[in-house]
Amino acid sequence: MQQGNRRHRWTRFIIFALMALAGNAPAQTYPARPVRLVVPYPPGGPVDVLARGLTDKLSGMWGQAVVVDNRPGALEILAADVAAKAAPDGYTLLLASDNALSLNKYLFNKLPYDAEKDLLPISRVVDVNMVLIIKGALPVNTLPEFVALMKKEGDKHNFGSAGLGNTTHLGFEALMRDGGFRMAHIPYKGIAPVISDMLAGQIDAMFAGVTAAIPHMKSGKMKVLAISGPKRARVLPEVPTFTEAGYPNVEARFYLSLVAPKGTPMAIARKVAADTRQVMTDKAFLDKYVEFNGFEAAGTTPEEFAEFLVRDREMAGQRVRASGVKLD
Repeated sequence: MQQGNRRHRWTRFIIFALMALAGNAPAQTYPARPVRLVVPYPPGGPVDVLARGLTDKLSGMWGQAVVVDNRPGALEILAADVAAKAAPDGYTLLLASDNALSLNKYLFNKLPYDAEKDLLPISRVVDVNMVLIIKGALPVNTLPEFVALMKKEGDKHNFGSAGLGNTTHLGFEALMRDGGFRMAHIPYKGIAPVISDMLAGQIDAMFAGVTAAIPHMKSGKMKVLAISGPKRARVLPEVPTFTEAGYPNVEARFYLSLVAPKGTPMAIARKVAADTRQVMTDKAFLDKYVEFNGFEAAGTTPEEFAEFLVRDREMAGQRVRASGVKLD
Protein backbone atom coordinates (compact mmCIF):
# COMPACT_ATOMS: atom_id res chain seq x y z
CA MET A 1 0.00 0.00 0.00
CA GLN A 2 2.80 2.41 0.94
CA GLN A 3 4.61 1.60 -2.30
CA GLY A 4 1.40 2.30 -4.23
CA ASN A 5 0.96 5.65 -2.47
CA ARG A 6 4.55 6.61 -3.20
CA ARG A 7 4.07 5.68 -6.86
CA HIS A 8 0.86 7.75 -6.97
CA ARG A 9 2.56 10.79 -5.43
CA TRP A 10 5.49 10.46 -7.80
CA THR A 11 3.13 10.27 -10.79
CA ARG A 12 1.31 13.41 -9.64
CA PHE A 13 4.63 15.21 -9.18
CA ILE A 14 5.67 14.34 -12.74
CA ILE A 15 2.32 15.52 -14.11
CA PHE A 16 2.55 18.86 -12.27
CA ALA A 17 6.15 19.32 -13.38
CA LEU A 18 5.22 18.68 -17.00
CA MET A 19 2.30 21.09 -16.71
CA ALA A 20 4.61 23.76 -15.30
CA LEU A 21 7.08 23.23 -18.12
CA ALA A 22 4.28 23.43 -20.66
CA GLY A 23 3.00 26.64 -19.07
CA ASN A 24 6.44 28.24 -19.25
CA ALA A 25 7.10 27.09 -22.81
CA PRO A 26 5.55 30.17 -24.50
CA ALA A 27 7.72 32.51 -22.43
CA GLN A 28 10.90 30.59 -23.31
CA THR A 29 10.45 31.28 -27.04
CA TYR A 30 8.73 34.68 -26.71
CA PRO A 31 8.92 36.81 -28.69
CA ALA A 32 9.64 35.00 -31.92
CA ARG A 33 8.39 37.83 -34.12
CA PRO A 34 7.70 41.60 -33.83
CA VAL A 35 5.39 42.77 -31.04
CA ARG A 36 2.82 45.56 -31.44
CA LEU A 37 2.27 48.13 -28.67
CA VAL A 38 -1.03 49.96 -29.14
CA VAL A 39 -0.78 53.51 -27.76
CA PRO A 40 -4.01 55.53 -27.27
CA TYR A 41 -2.26 58.88 -27.81
CA PRO A 42 -0.95 60.72 -30.88
CA PRO A 43 2.74 60.74 -31.77
CA GLY A 44 5.01 63.31 -30.15
CA GLY A 45 3.44 63.77 -26.72
CA PRO A 46 4.99 62.70 -23.39
CA VAL A 47 3.09 59.38 -23.30
CA ASP A 48 4.11 58.50 -26.85
CA VAL A 49 7.72 59.43 -26.09
CA LEU A 50 7.67 57.16 -23.03
CA ALA A 51 6.15 54.36 -25.11
CA ARG A 52 8.86 54.65 -27.75
CA GLY A 53 11.60 54.71 -25.13
CA LEU A 54 10.15 51.56 -23.57
CA THR A 55 9.78 49.78 -26.91
CA ASP A 56 13.38 50.61 -27.79
CA LYS A 57 14.60 49.03 -24.55
CA LEU A 58 12.39 45.94 -24.90
CA SER A 59 13.43 45.52 -28.54
CA GLY A 60 17.06 45.42 -27.45
CA MET A 61 16.32 42.90 -24.70
CA TRP A 62 14.19 40.63 -26.88
CA GLY A 63 16.03 40.80 -30.17
CA GLN A 64 12.70 41.55 -31.87
CA ALA A 65 11.11 44.80 -32.99
CA VAL A 66 8.43 46.28 -30.72
CA VAL A 67 6.37 48.59 -32.91
CA VAL A 68 4.21 51.47 -31.66
CA ASP A 69 0.71 51.59 -33.15
CA ASN A 70 -0.87 54.97 -32.31
CA ARG A 71 -4.67 54.79 -31.98
CA PRO A 72 -5.67 58.09 -30.31
CA GLY A 73 -9.17 59.29 -29.48
CA ALA A 74 -12.38 58.59 -27.59
CA LEU A 75 -10.81 58.37 -24.11
CA GLU A 76 -8.71 55.35 -25.16
CA ILE A 77 -11.79 53.38 -26.26
CA LEU A 78 -10.52 52.92 -29.82
CA ALA A 79 -7.15 51.57 -28.69
CA ALA A 80 -8.63 49.38 -25.95
CA ASP A 81 -11.10 47.84 -28.41
CA VAL A 82 -8.29 47.04 -30.86
CA ALA A 83 -6.30 45.31 -28.11
CA ALA A 84 -9.30 43.50 -26.65
CA LYS A 85 -10.12 41.94 -30.03
CA ALA A 86 -6.53 40.97 -30.91
CA ALA A 87 -5.22 37.40 -30.75
CA PRO A 88 -4.26 36.49 -27.14
CA ASP A 89 -0.76 35.40 -28.05
CA GLY A 90 1.37 38.13 -26.47
CA TYR A 91 2.07 39.89 -29.77
CA THR A 92 -0.38 42.73 -29.10
CA LEU A 93 0.07 44.83 -25.98
CA LEU A 94 -1.77 48.01 -24.92
CA LEU A 95 -0.36 50.99 -23.04
CA ALA A 96 -3.49 51.87 -21.06
CA SER A 97 -4.39 54.43 -18.42
CA ASP A 98 -7.19 54.58 -15.88
CA ASN A 99 -9.61 55.74 -18.58
CA ALA A 100 -9.37 52.49 -20.55
CA LEU A 101 -9.24 50.23 -17.50
CA SER A 102 -11.39 51.92 -14.84
CA LEU A 103 -13.07 55.25 -15.61
CA ASN A 104 -14.80 54.52 -18.93
CA LYS A 105 -16.97 51.86 -17.30
CA TYR A 106 -18.66 54.62 -15.29
CA LEU A 107 -18.53 57.38 -17.90
CA PHE A 108 -20.35 55.36 -20.59
CA ASN A 109 -23.43 53.16 -20.45
CA LYS A 110 -22.11 51.01 -23.28
CA LEU A 111 -18.59 50.19 -24.43
CA PRO A 112 -17.33 47.96 -27.27
CA TYR A 113 -15.02 46.17 -24.81
CA ASP A 114 -15.12 45.04 -21.18
CA ALA A 115 -11.90 45.91 -19.39
CA GLU A 116 -12.33 43.21 -16.76
CA LYS A 117 -13.35 40.42 -19.14
CA ASP A 118 -11.33 41.30 -22.24
CA LEU A 119 -7.98 42.62 -20.97
CA LEU A 120 -5.27 40.92 -18.90
CA PRO A 121 -3.30 43.11 -16.44
CA ILE A 122 0.46 42.88 -16.94
CA SER A 123 2.15 45.78 -15.19
CA ARG A 124 1.49 49.29 -13.91
CA VAL A 125 4.49 50.98 -15.52
CA VAL A 126 4.45 54.58 -14.24
CA ASP A 127 2.27 56.98 -12.29
CA VAL A 128 1.70 60.35 -13.95
CA ASN A 129 1.35 63.43 -11.74
CA MET A 130 -0.52 66.44 -13.06
CA VAL A 131 0.13 70.10 -12.25
CA LEU A 132 -2.31 72.98 -11.92
CA ILE A 133 -1.29 75.59 -14.48
CA ILE A 134 -2.73 79.10 -14.73
CA LYS A 135 -2.07 81.84 -17.25
CA GLY A 136 0.58 84.28 -16.15
CA ALA A 137 -1.73 87.31 -16.26
CA LEU A 138 -3.83 86.10 -13.33
CA PRO A 139 -2.88 88.16 -10.22
CA VAL A 140 -2.20 85.15 -7.97
CA ASN A 141 0.88 83.07 -7.18
CA THR A 142 -0.33 80.33 -4.83
CA LEU A 143 -3.16 77.81 -4.82
CA PRO A 144 -4.98 79.44 -1.85
CA GLU A 145 -4.82 82.79 -3.66
CA PHE A 146 -6.19 81.21 -6.84
CA VAL A 147 -9.09 79.58 -4.94
CA ALA A 148 -9.89 82.88 -3.20
CA LEU A 149 -9.97 84.70 -6.54
CA MET A 150 -12.19 82.07 -8.15
CA LYS A 151 -14.61 82.24 -5.21
CA LYS A 152 -15.03 85.93 -5.99
CA GLU A 153 -15.10 85.85 -9.79
CA GLY A 154 -15.05 82.25 -11.02
CA ASP A 155 -17.97 83.02 -13.37
CA LYS A 156 -15.59 85.27 -15.33
CA HIS A 157 -12.98 82.57 -15.85
CA ASN A 158 -12.62 79.17 -17.54
CA PHE A 159 -10.51 76.06 -17.49
CA GLY A 160 -9.54 73.80 -20.37
CA SER A 161 -9.16 70.03 -20.42
CA ALA A 162 -7.97 67.32 -22.79
CA GLY A 163 -11.58 66.11 -23.11
CA LEU A 164 -14.74 65.32 -21.19
CA GLY A 165 -14.11 62.59 -18.64
CA ASN A 166 -10.33 62.85 -19.00
CA THR A 167 -8.22 63.05 -15.83
CA THR A 168 -7.47 66.69 -16.69
CA HIS A 169 -11.25 67.30 -16.48
CA LEU A 170 -12.09 65.16 -13.45
CA GLY A 171 -9.11 66.54 -11.53
CA PHE A 172 -10.34 70.09 -12.00
CA GLU A 173 -13.84 69.07 -10.95
CA ALA A 174 -12.32 67.74 -7.72
CA LEU A 175 -10.47 71.02 -7.16
CA MET A 176 -13.64 73.07 -7.68
CA ARG A 177 -15.60 70.86 -5.26
CA ASP A 178 -12.87 71.07 -2.64
CA GLY A 179 -12.33 74.80 -3.13
CA GLY A 180 -16.01 75.72 -3.29
CA PHE A 181 -15.98 77.57 -6.61
CA ARG A 182 -17.09 77.09 -10.22
CA MET A 183 -15.52 77.95 -13.56
CA ALA A 184 -16.64 77.36 -17.13
CA HIS A 185 -15.26 74.16 -18.66
CA ILE A 186 -13.95 74.13 -22.23
CA PRO A 187 -13.07 70.57 -23.38
CA TYR A 188 -10.54 70.04 -26.19
CA LYS A 189 -9.31 67.03 -28.11
CA GLY A 190 -5.96 66.67 -26.38
CA ILE A 191 -3.89 68.94 -24.16
CA ALA A 192 -1.76 70.61 -26.89
CA PRO A 193 -4.53 72.97 -28.10
CA VAL A 194 -5.31 73.90 -24.47
CA ILE A 195 -1.70 74.99 -24.02
CA SER A 196 -1.83 77.00 -27.25
CA ASP A 197 -5.01 78.80 -26.20
CA MET A 198 -3.63 79.53 -22.72
CA LEU A 199 -0.56 81.10 -24.30
CA ALA A 200 -2.96 83.18 -26.42
CA GLY A 201 -4.76 84.30 -23.26
CA GLN A 202 -8.01 82.44 -23.97
CA ILE A 203 -7.75 79.79 -21.21
CA ASP A 204 -7.24 80.70 -17.56
CA ALA A 205 -6.37 77.37 -15.95
CA MET A 206 -5.82 73.68 -16.66
CA PHE A 207 -4.37 70.46 -15.37
CA ALA A 208 -1.55 69.05 -17.50
CA GLY A 209 1.69 67.14 -17.32
CA VAL A 210 4.75 68.71 -15.74
CA THR A 211 6.54 69.44 -19.01
CA ALA A 212 3.61 71.43 -20.45
CA ALA A 213 4.43 74.52 -18.41
CA ILE A 214 8.21 74.40 -17.94
CA PRO A 215 9.12 76.08 -21.29
CA HIS A 216 6.76 79.00 -20.51
CA MET A 217 7.38 79.66 -16.81
CA LYS A 218 10.45 81.86 -17.14
CA SER A 219 8.66 84.15 -19.57
CA GLY A 220 5.79 84.53 -17.11
CA LYS A 221 3.20 83.23 -19.57
CA MET A 222 2.32 80.33 -17.26
CA LYS A 223 2.42 79.69 -13.52
CA VAL A 224 2.38 76.30 -11.81
CA LEU A 225 0.62 76.34 -8.44
CA ALA A 226 0.58 72.71 -7.26
CA ILE A 227 1.34 69.14 -8.25
CA SER A 228 -0.52 65.92 -7.49
CA GLY A 229 1.11 62.92 -5.86
CA PRO A 230 2.90 62.38 -2.57
CA LYS A 231 6.02 64.43 -3.30
CA ARG A 232 7.35 67.33 -5.33
CA ALA A 233 8.71 66.76 -8.81
CA ARG A 234 12.47 66.79 -9.21
CA VAL A 235 12.13 69.13 -12.20
CA LEU A 236 9.84 71.55 -10.27
CA PRO A 237 11.19 71.46 -6.71
CA GLU A 238 9.65 74.83 -5.83
CA VAL A 239 6.09 73.70 -6.64
CA PRO A 240 4.19 72.32 -3.60
CA THR A 241 1.98 69.26 -3.65
CA PHE A 242 -1.78 69.78 -3.29
CA THR A 243 -1.49 68.45 0.26
CA GLU A 244 1.23 70.97 1.10
CA ALA A 245 -0.93 73.72 -0.42
CA GLY A 246 -3.87 72.78 1.79
CA TYR A 247 -5.97 70.68 -0.62
CA PRO A 248 -5.24 67.02 0.17
CA ASN A 249 -8.48 65.73 -1.40
CA VAL A 250 -7.59 66.83 -4.92
CA GLU A 251 -6.68 63.78 -7.03
CA ALA A 252 -5.23 64.63 -10.43
CA ARG A 253 -2.96 61.78 -11.39
CA PHE A 254 -3.21 58.67 -13.52
CA TYR A 255 -1.13 55.65 -14.39
CA LEU A 256 0.20 54.12 -17.59
CA SER A 257 0.16 50.35 -17.71
CA LEU A 258 0.67 47.37 -19.96
CA VAL A 259 -2.22 45.00 -20.62
CA ALA A 260 -2.89 42.29 -23.20
CA PRO A 261 -5.92 40.48 -24.62
CA LYS A 262 -7.46 38.14 -22.05
CA GLY A 263 -6.25 34.61 -22.67
CA THR A 264 -2.66 35.65 -23.24
CA PRO A 265 -0.49 33.02 -21.47
CA MET A 266 0.40 34.13 -17.93
CA ALA A 267 3.98 33.03 -18.52
CA ILE A 268 4.26 35.66 -21.26
CA ALA A 269 2.55 38.28 -19.08
CA ARG A 270 5.03 37.62 -16.29
CA LYS A 271 7.99 37.84 -18.69
CA VAL A 272 6.80 41.17 -20.10
CA ALA A 273 6.24 42.49 -16.57
CA ALA A 274 9.66 41.31 -15.36
CA ASP A 275 11.46 42.82 -18.35
CA THR A 276 9.54 46.08 -17.93
CA ARG A 277 10.55 46.19 -14.26
CA GLN A 278 14.16 45.77 -15.37
CA VAL A 279 13.80 48.76 -17.70
CA MET A 280 12.39 50.74 -14.76
CA THR A 281 15.68 50.26 -12.89
CA ASP A 282 17.77 51.78 -15.70
CA LYS A 283 18.92 55.19 -14.42
CA ALA A 284 19.47 56.66 -17.87
CA PHE A 285 15.96 55.58 -18.92
CA LEU A 286 14.43 57.00 -15.73
CA ASP A 287 16.24 60.33 -16.17
CA LYS A 288 15.18 60.74 -19.79
CA TYR A 289 11.65 59.31 -19.93
CA VAL A 290 10.28 59.14 -16.39
CA GLU A 291 11.59 61.71 -13.91
CA PHE A 292 12.02 64.40 -16.56
CA ASN A 293 8.26 64.27 -17.19
CA GLY A 294 7.32 64.19 -13.51
CA PHE A 295 6.37 60.50 -13.74
CA GLU A 296 7.02 57.97 -10.98
CA ALA A 297 8.30 54.50 -11.87
CA ALA A 298 6.15 51.58 -10.72
CA GLY A 299 6.87 48.33 -12.59
CA THR A 300 4.51 45.90 -10.86
CA THR A 301 3.86 42.20 -11.36
CA PRO A 302 0.60 41.05 -13.05
CA GLU A 303 -0.74 39.95 -9.67
CA GLU A 304 0.10 43.27 -7.99
CA PHE A 305 -1.47 45.20 -10.85
CA ALA A 306 -4.65 43.09 -10.73
CA GLU A 307 -4.99 43.85 -7.00
CA PHE A 308 -4.40 47.54 -7.68
CA LEU A 309 -7.16 47.57 -10.31
CA VAL A 310 -9.75 46.28 -7.85
CA ARG A 311 -9.20 49.36 -5.68
CA ASP A 312 -8.77 51.70 -8.63
CA ARG A 313 -12.10 50.72 -10.18
CA GLU A 314 -13.89 51.33 -6.90
CA MET A 315 -12.32 54.78 -6.61
CA ALA A 316 -13.06 55.51 -10.29
CA GLY A 317 -16.75 54.97 -9.67
CA GLN A 318 -16.64 57.37 -6.74
CA ARG A 319 -14.81 60.04 -8.76
CA VAL A 320 -17.20 59.88 -11.69
CA ARG A 321 -20.31 59.90 -9.51
CA ALA A 322 -18.97 62.88 -7.55
CA SER A 323 -18.25 64.80 -10.76
CA GLY A 324 -21.68 64.15 -12.22
CA VAL A 325 -20.10 63.54 -15.65
CA LYS A 326 -21.87 61.09 -17.98
CA LEU A 327 -20.87 60.86 -21.63
CA ASP A 328 -23.77 58.95 -23.21
